[in-house]
Amino acid sequence: MRNYIIVLWGTILGFCTSCDGMLDNIQSYLEKGETIYVGKVDSLEAFPGKNRVKLEGLYLYGVTQKKCVISWKSMDEEEMSLNLDVVRENPEDPFEVIIDNLDEGQYEFVITTYDAKGNSSIESVVECYVYGELYESNLSNRKIDSWNINGTSLEINWRPVNDAQEVEFYYLNREGVEAERIIPVSETRTVIDDCAYEGEIRWRTVYLPEKNAIDKFYSEETIENYSFYVERELDKSRFSR
Repeated sequence: MRNYIIVLWGTILGFCTSCDGMLDNIQSYLEKGETIYVGKVDSLEAFPGKNRVKLEGLYLYGVTQKKCVISWKSMDEEEMSLNLDVVRENPEDPFEVIIDNLDEGQYEFVITTYDAKGNSSIESVVECYVYGELYESNLSNRKIDSWNINGTSLEINWRPVNDAQEVEFYYLNREGVEAERIIPVSETRTVIDDCAYEGEIRWRTVYLPEKNAIDKFYSEETIENYSFYVERELDKSRFSR
């Protein structure tokens, strides 16, 4: 019986020692006390633009957020941040901000919210490439394959163009006013029935770097003169550039 009591007592001491060891693993957290987390920005998305980005998401998980801090690094590795005041009115409120004056390049945006006592949320992170002059300088303008005068109409035959959205085409109409026509990239032949009998046409090609981009980008403009008084077909070599 005595031996049984000794074994039982040893088992209890061993269990207590084991529990002390388990507590040692989390003691630092226990000493810090309870951690209060603020609701983060949820469903975060980034929309690229020309030297800017739009960030969108949702404020959820309670209505205690009072401040939002957005941080990122510039292309020169400088730490940047933007502080926003937060006003919560509904269980679900929109988050939206545009950050301007960004150099072209890849960014990582880290968003943290805070309550009135300084408690913070878990970070929300989103990456985005911001486009600029480098991207735009490499865009090609759609080329004309040929044109000709047909009665009182100017007929233009277009070459194919890749990855473009549309062509902005400008000409002088017979009332002496500059007119604009948006030409889909799928259109291969354009007929202008009301252009002046002599003048110039100019056009540029519109691009979106990504489907969700907030800004359009443009190729360099091309300008060509025409005249109904000298019927001719366009010299294709002039558009090889």
